[in-house]
Amino acid sequence: MKPHLPLITAMALMLAACAPPTATVADFNGDSVKIQTNQMASNAEEAKANAQTEADRVCQKGHRKRAEYASTRALPNYINEHLFLCLS
Repeated sequence: MKPHLPLITAMALMLAACAPPTATVADFNGDSVKIQTNQMASNAEEAKANAQTEADRVCQKGHRKRAEYASTRALPNYINEHLFLCLS
């Protein structure tokens, strides 16, 4: 059974790479929001667009109307953290 373990692991990694890039809210304080995306996403532009969409949604729940991109920083474990400012 152990000889199949590398094959199963490789298949799981390939399936994970096919998954759509998700955006996760890491922090929100009313004036800014931090959105995390996976650096290993197959389409970096789609991941950034998903982050923008999520930031707009979160900012609109607060007292602001839109999210403006400010910066991106790389975190450990292949995570990008995008900072958006919530503006009127």
